[in-house]
Amino acid sequence: MSSEKISFAAAVGIALKKYVNFRGVATRREYWFFILFITLLTLVTGQLDQILFPELAQKATDTANALFSSLETSSATPDWQLFQQAITAAMDSTPISNFFGMVTLLPLVTVTVRRMRDAGFAGWWLLLIWVQLFTFVITLLPSKRKSL
Repeated sequence: MSSEKISFAAAVGIALKKYVNFRGVATRREYWFFILFITLLTLVTGQLDQILFPELAQKATDTANALFSSLETSSATPDWQLFQQAITAAMDSTPISNFFGMVTLLPLVTVTVRRMRDAGFAGWWLLLIWVQLFTFVITLLPSKRKSL
């Protein structure tokens, strides 16, 4: 294990240069500096989206408020079309964040796989994230009616 200390900029540079390299390892410092970079980038691009596209942010807020009021009044039957409109408006309101999210997705996955390998796990363990998604989808399904 290397005891070499790398700087924030060097760690981000390594992660971005190795954006398709699933081989090798990533040190804790490299991984966590890249996570910090992604977090800071998300905060900055989110603020830029709010400043540059206020009308899109307002539309997303109005659509979400309509969805929440619909759920409060008739929670038995959710309006899926309104739900879809709220999701679409939320995605449309953050074009800069969406762009940088797509650009940094692959480097984030590769640095995570390399970090898992450095910690002694196979990169395939990363697929366990899908278990949470599957569980969430199952909880959204309507209840089965019991016949009496």
